[in-house]
Amino acid sequence: MAETDRMTDPMPGGSTLSQAFWIDFDEARQHVEALVELAHDEPDERPTCVVLVGQSGMGKTSILREAQRRIAHDFPEPPGVDDARYQPMLRTVIPSGSTSLKINLTLLWKQGWPITGKTHRIADLKVVELLRRQHTRLIGIDNVHAILTASGRARRDTLDAFRFLMSEGNVPMVVAGLDVAADIFAEDVELAYRSIILRLKPWPQGAPTQRLIRVLGQGMGLIEPDRLAEPEVAGFLWEQCLGVTGNFKRLLHWGQKVAYRHGRARVEFADIREAAALLPIYAMR
Repeated sequence: MAETDRMTDPMPGGSTLSQAFWIDFDEARQHVEALVELAHDEPDERPTCVVLVGQSGMGKTSILREAQRRIAHDFPEPPGVDDARYQPMLRTVIPSGSTSLKINLTLLWKQGWPITGKTHRIADLKVVELLRRQHTRLIGIDNVHAILTASGRARRDTLDAFRFLMSEGNVPMVVAGLDVAADIFAEDVELAYRSIILRLKPWPQGAPTQRLIRVLGQGMGLIEPDRLAEPEVAGFLWEQCLGVTGNFKRLLHWGQKVAYRHGRARVEFADIREAAALLPIYAMR
């Protein structure tokens, strides 16, 4: 399992619990490779837009993070960048209630450009200029559904901003969000023509879920994680989590908290059950 961007949460006794790590399963790896391959393409007047969709907690952000790590590895900083910030993949979240100006100002902020009272006059053109100066190969926008669910003029403004960024910057884009994002892109004739849809599906019951639990348990540093992948425990976890990656991780995380509360380092099935009772039903479904 390849791991990246590991964060830890101190636990009693000096132990730590991993909170973010890369889960190298087939579907996620294929999506990462698709994004990395896109970054390797030469500049195009009609760049591709990848729409990465799935339920909240299915790993879209992790895929973008891993793609960014891989792209940075494949494209080391060239000489002569000078004062421009080198960013082979520009990854951000746009605040909700968006307009094209907010999109461009957010991108400028991520690009390291100072925001002043006059910036709004040239924000879109400055973003495009910096995309070239900073040798950006891919733009990644996470939680895109938050700025696409507006209706009428606001939605058209957002889609037009995406079109401008890709066409004038000659840079492909990946937008990640809930399934509604794919539907909205499909309704726009031009963007639908140049878009690729990648979907993340919930984990099915049985062997795939058992494998996920093992990998999560190993990445989180749980003791003997294979025990938690046994059919009875895995079946209970799936019923609580409904196949959503983030829900499995959250329940295992709280199971370990419960175990430590009872003075044990090893997580038992009883700890998982107690943790499930602590978590609100709506948070797991």
